Amino acid sequence: MTLCDAHCHLANLSQTMPLKPLFAEAQTRGITHFLSSALTKADLKAYPILRQDCPGTLLYSAGIHPSFDECDLSLQDIIALCDRKVIWAIGEIGLDKGNPDKEEMTRIFVEQLELANSYQLPVVLHIVGHQQEAFDLLRKYPLRYLLHGYAGSLEAFHKFTRLDCFYTISERILREDKRDLLMAMLESGRYLFETDITQYYVHAGELNPLLRLPDVLRQTAVICGWNIATLTAAQAQNYELLTGYSL
Repeated sequence: MTLCDAHCHLANLSQTMPLKPLFAEAQTRGITHFLSSALTKADLKAYPILRQDCPGTLLYSAGIHPSFDECDLSLQDIIALCDRKVIWAIGEIGLDKGNPDKEEMTRIFVEQLELANSYQLPVVLHIVGHQQEAFDLLRKYPLRYLLHGYAGSLEAFHKFTRLDCFYTISERILREDKRDLLMAMLESGRYLFETDITQYYVHAGELNPLLRLPDVLRQTAVICGWNIATLTAAQAQNYELLTGYSL
């Protein structure tokens, strides 16, 4: 079984945990691929080392987050990364109802969508609230999207399916009250699995938070009644469609 953590923040995690031994243990559990997001200048400095430490494949994106206070990246930082061709996507970017300055947040979101369009890069999305506004903006750009950790309305989800959009299944939608949304994602066929792990999400006493990924997969299989082979085959196909690389 080969697994991809389709959304995580490994550079952030590495500030408090050495990742090289965690990568090695994760590989024994079939976790060999990571799509990680950089949100700070410190994150960018960490990724060359992390990619050397990872025995599998680590691709990273970068973006100006709509609601993460520590995010200190500028548009010029993102442009430089695009020019160097070191990021696989722009993100995570988007809209978040927790940000009170909606006008400024939207402006920055659009600037990054324009940038992704110019460089023809996929976009990793963070959408919390403002679902209709996000859809209205995204439909203007014929890009490939990865909507990570979405736990909003089912109605809005069906709108996002009109885009060239993939989705990550996370612990957020394994709850009973999100069962319809989970099934809709599975039925779309365009899903991958994520942990969204950062240093802030590590549980007390947790030795290797990378190992949460098989648990998400296993719980999904139990809830939906599908076998794990079917789920992993879909994520492998979607990983290749999304990134251009084989899983």
